[in-house]
Amino acid sequence: MASNEEFPLRIEAVPSAWAAERRAEDDIGESQTQSWQLVYVRAGAVEERCNDKRVLLRAGSILLHQPEETFAMRSVGEIPPEVLRMDFFCSGAVMDRFRGAVFHAEPAEQHDLNWLMKEVDELYDPPAEPGGKPIAREDVPFGARQQLAIHLENLLILLARRCKRARKPTLRARRERRQAALVEAARAYFAQNLTHEVRVEEVCAAVGCTRAQMQQAFRARLRHTAMEEFAAMRLEYAAQLLARGATPGEVASQMGYCSGAYFSQKFHAATGNTPSAYRRMQQGLPARRQNRQQKDKEAPKTSIPETEQKK
Repeated sequence: MASNEEFPLRIEAVPSAWAAERRAEDDIGESQTQSWQLVYVRAGAVEERCNDKRVLLRAGSILLHQPEETFAMRSVGEIPPEVLRMDFFCSGAVMDRFRGAVFHAEPAEQHDLNWLMKEVDELYDPPAEPGGKPIAREDVPFGARQQLAIHLENLLILLARRCKRARKPTLRARRERRQAALVEAARAYFAQNLTHEVRVEEVCAAVGCTRAQMQQAFRARLRHTAMEEFAAMRLEYAAQLLARGATPGEVASQMGYCSGAYFSQKFHAATGNTPSAYRRMQQGLPARRQNRQQKDKEAPKTSIPETEQKK
């Protein structure tokens, strides 16, 4: 039998889980946990109570309530927060590392978090009223609950490795980590809204930060502004649509550009090609033939010989 050192933690059961967008009126009143509880905020911001302490969780934050802890949740800001909440029983002394800890999701942990957000909707029915307990579904795919436990175990292992770090991160390291998490959350919001223009204020409200914090994070991490990053992501997506065969007019309409000419101007400035030329190039088609007017413009001018004057 494997030792505890080889398998330091085991998920024994996940009695309830819920991943959903919370409205302001969906605040959770005071309650006491019967097991460990994972809380992950993917978008927006919430205030979470942990016994007598209150913690502000912004997009990307992870918190674990310990058993028999009093908790409550209140939405913060105008954007409805998107929250994952999972009750689980887990054995292993390693769980002591999570008491009172708040994390910001790193890229390696984001994979398991996104998977859990998606799968809990397939395994649990939402509660009948805010603050109630979700109900586990009976008819689920073979091995689905075991897969859920495996992804949760992997997430906890990654978080535990971070807790084991001996040195406390410097102020600069913590600031850089917060900025990286903020940029990642903003880019995720951009990716979900590529087909229309968004304003900086919308993004700030969605990820739970100020305009100054947003611009500072993008300047520090990517060396350009948040809106410049959004514009680049939109043009990259537009290029993908063109490569799949969509016409420039269809792309401009689908992505909410004010006109086809404006889209063509932006695309040419970014890529050096017009949308039509890029589309033909990606499809392996020959360049469009020049019309007569274009040929006349580019043809070299020759002098016309004078006719001999009549004597």
